[in-house]
Amino acid sequence: MHIVMLLSNAFRPDPRVFKEAQSLQEAGFNVTIICWDRLSELKPEETLASGVKIIRVQSVRSAYGIGARQILALPRFWRSVQLILNSLQPDFIHCHDFDTLPAGLFWGKSHHKPVIYDVHEYYADLVRPRLTGLIGKALYLMIKAAEKSGARWANAIVTVDEILAELYSQLNQQVLILGHYPQAQLADTRNPVFTRPEIRLLYAGRISNDRGALSYLDLLRQLRELDIPARLLVAGTFTPASEETCFWQHAQGVESLVEFRGWVPYQQMPEVYRSADIGLAILQPEPRYVAALPVKLFEYMAAGLPVIVSNFPAISSIITQTHCGVTVDPLSPAQEIAQIIVTWRKDPSIPQSLGENGRQAILSNYNWENQIGKLIELYSQRRD
Repeated sequence: MHIVMLLSNAFRPDPRVFKEAQSLQEAGFNVTIICWDRLSELKPEETLASGVKIIRVQSVRSAYGIGARQILALPRFWRSVQLILNSLQPDFIHCHDFDTLPAGLFWGKSHHKPVIYDVHEYYADLVRPRLTGLIGKALYLMIKAAEKSGARWANAIVTVDEILAELYSQLNQQVLILGHYPQAQLADTRNPVFTRPEIRLLYAGRISNDRGALSYLDLLRQLRELDIPARLLVAGTFTPASEETCFWQHAQGVESLVEFRGWVPYQQMPEVYRSADIGLAILQPEPRYVAALPVKLFEYMAAGLPVIVSNFPAISSIITQTHCGVTVDPLSPAQEIAQIIVTWRKDPSIPQSLGENGRQAILSNYNWENQIGKLIELYSQRRD
């Protein structure tokens, strides 16, 4: 049985999509990923070692992000997807995020094939901050209505946590929670946190002010003022690109203490995690973050890093259950957060214990191997 996954980024690879596709391929399905390489940066086609095939749409050029030009490019991407689907004639369509759902639904319903909607985040709230003015407000309402309609038309919905599952269960009778957890093997090795001369703070992921980028610089500056030898390691890309200028302007005075890695391939991230002492995810109180569980939290845990994260309800629940770090008010001054690290430095057994608690929680519970069986069962039922 042939599953085609639709993705609106270039698949470098995308961690969640990669794990799903590889697991389904290993379970006996034939998986192809059609993705949108908007800048024609990668190979137009390739086959992964697992047998998963990648087809990249490169004929439709566009920037990444949200804006009028990107929105106008989307229908052309959908048309390209239709042509490829016509040639592949798959048995299932698996749409990752809302911007691929119209293309998947159109082809799936036209050919009487099941369509799975994989919701990584609530798309309408994700794009809302970038849709300004009256036109932006109208566009937001249109996206919100279209996403609800699309969710009703899908044969099943796969999402990442209970909060999103509750939202989408009002729109679709079959909703599956597939936690965005790391593979258990990433937690195989203990991390020697707080045994190195310098404390290495780590933020990994998309970089922007609303994801806490400037607060990490403030924290680094405060630690240095307290004569704590610290360095900030940043791995990811600025989203949008204009955030980079703001970041480096704010870094003046401590820029030599910032190690910027840029985008790091997924397979190389474990090495980055294990070179750090603390994982940071001090997301700002935006609606799309307050209700979400950041992927980076679980990856920090797998690497045995004690975490300092925002005190949002979903995140706080994980921290309370696992005792893997501390939560803070994301609007707290850097001085308050710095005192946590000062305490940890005085007694390294505290962060070492927190980091180990997180690692053990990944090994026992929050791992991909405990999740993927649910997706395989969903497809197996429909195959039968």
